[in-house]
Amino acid sequence: MIHLRWPAVIAEHACFLTSSETDVTFGKTRSPDPGAKRELAAGQYTYPFQFQLPSNVPTSFEGQYGHLRYWVKVTIERPWNHDQSAKKVFTLICPVDLNREPSAASSVQSQKQKRLCCLCCRSGPVSAMMALGQRGFVPGETIHFNAEITNLSRRKMACSSVELQMTVLYHSTTKSRAMTQQVMKVKRGSIPAGDSDVWEGEKLVIPPLPPSYLNGCSIINVKYTLELRVDPVGPAFELHVPLEIIIGTVPLHSAVQRYLAAHQIAPPSPQRHPHSNHSGHAPHAPHAPHAPHHHHHAVADAQNRQPQYFVPPRYAHYVFGHSRTKDEEDDDNTRSESHYTPVYVYYTWQPDELQLRRQQGVRFAA
Repeated sequence: MIHLRWPAVIAEHACFLTSSETDVTFGKTRSPDPGAKRELAAGQYTYPFQFQLPSNVPTSFEGQYGHLRYWVKVTIERPWNHDQSAKKVFTLICPVDLNREPSAASSVQSQKQKRLCCLCCRSGPVSAMMALGQRGFVPGETIHFNAEITNLSRRKMACSSVELQMTVLYHSTTKSRAMTQQVMKVKRGSIPAGDSDVWEGEKLVIPPLPPSYLNGCSIINVKYTLELRVDPVGPAFELHVPLEIIIGTVPLHSAVQRYLAAHQIAPPSPQRHPHSNHSGHAPHAPHAPHAPHHHHHAVADAQNRQPQYFVPPRYAHYVFGHSRTKDEEDDDNTRSESHYTPVYVYYTWQPDELQLRRQQGVRFAA
């Protein structure tokens, strides 16, 4: 269910992706005789059930003004008494394969400058540049970036910082709203007038986050930005150098190969691949459904012909914490967890099991 709500609750927009599906596991609906009465003796019973998930459903998401939430609910209908229900919320992840994003493997660079006015005297420019070797990343992967700040003004720069930001766009039938949150931040010290500062080989490790775009959803969109900021001393506007990045669920083949080479890990042969099929070939990474503006088959097919190696992900809790799951239709006779935190794909990118276990204890601050 997709749910969108503004703080003032001027209007509420709820959209079911598919019609609800019900499986009657016990009762007169399954009886050959519709009028037959069936009773359960005291004891514990287990009823298997399954539902086929549609291929175009978007990833689970919990936001301030809306959410995409999936759950299963079981109800015991009791004549002449209150029904008893149990509800379980679960996370659904729609794959975003970075190898199918034409710009994900491309390097990117941006540069900006501004002049600071000191009363009647015009100061020299402050310029800043930031560069990335690639644009696409997965949670757990390290962003390596370079930046340079040149202060030709007459004023001292108080500090510089690089932030990873998540911007969520909410769309209703009447208006839209954007909300930007700081995911993480690294900060450097002051830059005197006439001096410069160089960030070389700096790193940020991406925490557990939902993938970019939220493919399949038309009313909530997610995008990520890595932004370099320069803050002058005194009254003046900051200098911002933003670079939009893509966060996916399947890493770039080139990133996997660099990881294997850095840790001196030999790529598994197709015959010994831990997830190989009966033909002996390693399975391809899952392909993600895309929004209409992502159609570059020639580039995607060329990339898919490269060798593919499987790096199993883990799953970690969403960096921004939990949400309340009680809905209006849940009454006192519905048993469910009061809070829910989505879990997202997270690659530990570590060579041995000891480091993998240490990574599981890492906590990310919102």
